[in-house]
Formats: sequence, structure tokens, C-alpha cells
Amino acid sequence: MSGAKVTAQKLDFDELRARFFEAAPGLFAGAAFIAGAFTLIAVATPALPHASGLDAVERFVEELPELTASIGGVVLMALATGLARRVDAAWAATTTLLGATCLYALFRHGDIGAAFAAGASAVLLALSRRAFYRHSRLVDFAPDPRVALAIAAALGVAMMGAFLWAGARPGFADAPWWALLTNGHFGRPGRAVAVGVAVFVGLVVQRYLLTRRVGAPAIAGDSDLARAEALIAATPDALPDAQLAFTGDKSFLFAPGAFLMTAKSGASLIAMGGPVGARASWRGALGALRAEAERLSLRPVVYAATPDLLPDLLELGFRVEKVGENAIVDVRGFSLAGSARQKLRSARRKFVEREGAVFEVLAPPHDAALWGELRQISDVWLANHGGKEKSFSLGAFDPAYLARHHIAVVRQAGQIVAFANIWTNASGQRATLDLMRFHPDRVANGVMDFLFTEIILWAQASGFESFDLGMAPLAGLASDQYASLFARVGRLVRQYGESFYGFEGLRAFKDKFGPRWEPRYIAAPGAWNLPIVLAEAAMLTSAEPKPARRPQGEL
Repeated sequence: MSGAKVTAQKLDFDELRARFFEAAPGLFAGAAFIAGAFTLIAVATPALPHASGLDAVERFVEELPELTASIGGVVLMALATGLARRVDAAWAATTTLLGATCLYALFRHGDIGAAFAAGASAVLLALSRRAFYRHSRLVDFAPDPRVALAIAAALGVAMMGAFLWAGARPGFADAPWWALLTNGHFGRPGRAVAVGVAVFVGLVVQRYLLTRRVGAPAIAGDSDLARAEALIAATPDALPDAQLAFTGDKSFLFAPGAFLMTAKSGASLIAMGGPVGARASWRGALGALRAEAERLSLRPVVYAATPDLLPDLLELGFRVEKVGENAIVDVRGFSLAGSARQKLRSARRKFVEREGAVFEVLAPPHDAALWGELRQISDVWLANHGGKEKSFSLGAFDPAYLARHHIAVVRQAGQIVAFANIWTNASGQRATLDLMRFHPDRVANGVMDFLFTEIILWAQASGFESFDLGMAPLAGLASDQYASLFARVGRLVRQYGESFYGFEGLRAFKDKFGPRWEPRYIAAPGAWNLPIVLAEAAMLTSAEPKPARRPQGEL
């Protein structure tokens, strides 16, 4: 066999092993739940000889294997949560319980098939030790609501089995209902199920009444804001998006030389964009994100990652999918000449010559009277666009936040009719837009064409190199036969969601300015998690914004 074939086979084996270790937590979580449910139902429908003349102690000793198996069944099902989250303590407990279940099935019931299934599962789980690397106490991993409902359903099936088994025994039809718990013979399965129910209730009480909530990072304080401000200022080539650090809704995760802006959504710790700081510090910051997410029992996620972040993400075990493209204009080569810019030239003439519009960029510090004018426009604009501010990946109308930025305004007859705030980076090379709002009753159609054109020309005159017009969501997804399932679903959402969001209209608007389209990605461990975390990121963007804060000492 040639060396090339051996290498190819080794690569195939390594890929197969990597996929197995990625899928192991979910597979064994399902297997543990099924084993627990099977054990519970098995003890609820025994084929045991009639036992008489036993007092309470003797009865307890006689039934101890069934009672213990019932507890083990419920605990196995509950451990599914810990296994799915790669918790080492859940791995150890499940491996031990599956081994005990193997012995119970073999020596108590002589069930070779059940013993083999439990034993084989224990061996496979033991061999998958490296897939369960998170350190945590088991008490922090009581079943989540979905698993709790499944356990309740399994208990219901077991109780039904106990009734059916007891109903076939002589004398049960004339006995009171509590005989299913107290009778020496046909009460045995009922008592086993009752113990299982008691354990389940105990887990629920522990989960919802006794367990302190964990897993939420703290919102950045004044010292964190000051530290982030210093890092942004010391990183000349940082993206202007770093200004999202000051929206008031994020936590900061610091590593030597860089930081990440994060927020919790659902079961994920989501970083907005990549690390802000020196390029050499990016990997360390992403590693810190994974470590912090594991400490909080959350999934680490990076939303709107740039292409230059992909090598580090892939090396750290993230799965990556494209979520859209950003429209980036090379302002040094931007021109209104040519047929492609005819509509922009027409909009400019219309507003300057016929409407008497005046464009201006206001630099901080801003006059306090400005906020009253802008708020009136913002409130009317919001009322015409759903009435709710966005957050996380966008700023909101908050004077404390907007005061940091250049504000572009359009005036007609001395009155502001449209505005946008502009993010810039420390080097003065990159800029981008955040809020863009206008008063529909005071200005003619096409004002956004005019506003965008003037802002790009201002950036050109100010010496900027590029201007980012923001993302076109779900744009540029793969469409050939090799496209991932994520990309296929994304294209369907884009196609059938056009009437709700206007995907194509947004891209077409930005395309007027001749941008290059740069991909943006979402990254998370496990390909199957990506649709879930994209929905969680969307929930963050739609959440109620929090008031912005400034570092202490900033005016």
C-alpha cells in the first residue's frame, strides 16, 4: 500500500474520530436517558414470586435492588443534561450507573440482552472520556425543562406499567388503590415507581427552588469601560464596530492585549465581532471566551466574525457558517461619475438645488440642544418602523452613547430632517454607520441616498480609506450542490422572508454605492448548534436596549 493511501486513510480516521468526539455528548445523553427510562419501566413491571410474611425491614431488604434501580433510572435520565454539556462529573456518574445497570439486569433478572446493551454503553462511554472536559458539580446540572418533561413522561409510562402488571395479579381488583403502594406482593412495582417519583421531585425542587442561578456574566463596570476604551485607542486598525462596547448591554472578557464584547442569550455566551486588540492577542482572547463559556455552562459563540478571524476559530474547534456580507466602500476611489451613479447624482441635485438641503457632520462635544431635535426625529422614525430600538449589534438613541460620535445631519430650512451617527477607528482609516433616521413628514423620498452619498464624500475628504455600510443578512450564501444545510436553510429564509425583512431591497440599496462585499460569519462548537445560536443572536439584537454608560471622568 502506498504512503499516499496510508496518509489518506489516516486522515479519514482522524476526521471520523473528530466527528465521533463532537457527537459523543449528544449520543450518550440520549443513550443514558433511554437506559434510565428502560430501567425504570423494567422495575415497574417485574415477574417476581409472591412474597408473604415479611415485615417492613425484610420487605425493604428484599425490594432494595428494585428501589435502587428505580433511583438509578431517574438519575440516568437526569444526567443527560450534564452529558450534553460535556461535564466530566456526569460522564463518571453515567459510566458507573451503566455498569451497575449491567450487573443488575444480568444477576437480578438474567436479562443478557439488557446487560449487554448497558455494559457496551458503559465501555463506549469510558472510551470517550476526552469528549467530556468541563469541570462542574453535578448539582449544577439538574435537568433542564425539556429533559424534566421527558422524565415525567417516562414516569407516567412506568406508573401505567405498574398498574397493568398489578391488575393481572389475583386480588388486585378488590383491593383499594393504595394497595399499589402497600400490598406485599402487587405493591412492589408501585413502591419502586414511587421512589423514582420522589427522586424526580427532589431534582425539580433542587433545580427550581434551591439552586442559585448561575451562568450570567456581569455587565461591564466603570473600570471595565475605561480599560476597553484604552485598548480601543491603542489599536489603530480596530474595526469601528468596537464602539458597540459603549452601548451599555455588554460584558467584557479581557485577555492580555485584547478584549471581547459579550452577552448571554439562551444557552450561549455570544461575542459581538472578534477580539479588539493586537492581532497576536486574538487567539488568547478566543481561548478565554471558550474557557469563560465553559465556566458558565454556556456555548461560546462569535457573531459577525470577519474572514481574518477564521484560522483562529477553526484551530479552537469552532464550526463556522456564513451569515451575510458587509458592504465596504473604498472611499479613495469613490466617484459620482458614470452611469452607475446616475441615481446618486440625481438625488444630490434634487436635495441641494430643489429642496435646499444642507449637509453637515457635527464633531463631539455636542451642544445639549441637539438631542431634543434628534430625539423628535428618532421617535417619529421608530413609530413608522415598529416602534422598538435594537441592541447588541446596533446602537440605540441614547445621548450618553451618541455623544461619543460624529453626527451627520441634513437640514432643510434650518431644521434637521435626517441624521446618522458615524463610528471611526483610532487610525482615522475606517468608518461605518450606526443609526440612520429621518422624519418622513418633513423630507422628500430619496433622503437616504443623499445622506449616504454625502457621508461617503465627507469620509473621502477627511482622509478615510474605507466606509462600511453594514451587513446584508443572509447574503452570498452558497447555492451549489455542495452547500451546507445551514446555507440551504438560510437561502430559504431569505427567499420567503423577503416580505417581512426586505433582504433583497437592503442589498440593492447598498449596492448603489459600488461596495466590495466582505463575508461575515457565525462560529460555535458543533455544526448542529449553529441554527440555534443564530436565533439566540437575533434575540439579543431585538432585546430592549440598556442605558449607555461612560468611563468615569469622561464628560
